[in-house]
Amino acid sequence: MKKFSILVILAASFLYFGCGSTSQNQKVLSTTENIAPKWITDQGRLEIFPSSSYVSQLAYGSSAQESKEKASASISEYIKASVTSSKSASYFYKDSGDSFTENRKLQQDIQISTSNNLYKIEYTNPYFYADLGQYACVAYINREQAFNFVRPKLEIARNQFPKAYHEALEKDSLLDKIIGIKHAQSVLPDFYEVYDFARAILPQKAKPYEETDALASESVLKMKEISSKVLIKIEGVGDTDLSEKSGVIAELAKQCTKMGFVVSNSLKTNCLALVEVKAEITETGETFETYPEIYIRILEKGAEKISYAKKLKKVAGFDKNTVIRRTNLALREEVSSSFVNECF
Repeated sequence: MKKFSILVILAASFLYFGCGSTSQNQKVLSTTENIAPKWITDQGRLEIFPSSSYVSQLAYGSSAQESKEKASASISEYIKASVTSSKSASYFYKDSGDSFTENRKLQQDIQISTSNNLYKIEYTNPYFYADLGQYACVAYINREQAFNFVRPKLEIARNQFPKAYHEALEKDSLLDKIIGIKHAQSVLPDFYEVYDFARAILPQKAKPYEETDALASESVLKMKEISSKVLIKIEGVGDTDLSEKSGVIAELAKQCTKMGFVVSNSLKTNCLALVEVKAEITETGETFETYPEIYIRILEKGAEKISYAKKLKKVAGFDKNTVIRRTNLALREEVSSSFVNECF
């Protein structure tokens, strides 16, 4: 599951710096050189953009663009403050080792991102305030419109996650439960991309999604509980010496431990991982080359649950030892980067 936090998107807003407002307040917000707009004061701003319907911020700058940038930044700070003051179970979920948030702290979860265009911040036409020698601008978000824009991602998780999660818990196999929970959680990155933003702008309308949020946190605990019951032994098959020396077995053990499994050589295990590595090195003229292959099968109580096969791209070198070293590195990197994501 890849890589979940609220994103207040400012990149999109910068695209509109040269454009006028497209809102229903266009006539009210139009300015001339001689008539100051009503929103030039905070009181006037709140009359035009009542807080019940809008998130709005007034800012000043030495240029029209700077006034817009500062107004946008103020919007971001408002959203941050709103979410920080109303923490929910989402922070437990996002701080519990999930791959798409990587244990970031609260302040880092609520961040400004330039990689997405989720919602547009609108602007008044910047006004040059001669008394101050600066430009003034209001940045604003229509709460209802913004919420309706992000609602589909909330609804997908609300409709799909609980059913898939409970179906996973009903499975008999430990590995099937884990795979099922991981599959259920696949809708959560999109959910958490917008959930905190939704809570900040319209908390009452976001309330129905608290149950999904809480269940997501429960799934983290349940995953850890189930994973701790997986007692796995890892063995090499085929050319076992090649498997050992390549480091694939050690890397697989590392990945299983990160998953929360108990890796053991004891006879009292309920899972068995069989690892086979193939890397036939051939000499071609002045170079040596090979096409390494990995095969991993995981059995639970004798039944095969996971099958992983990879054929890597060619590894070449001017001497055999160099090829062996590069091959082993490539094999370990492959297991490290793809095994868990592809199998769970």
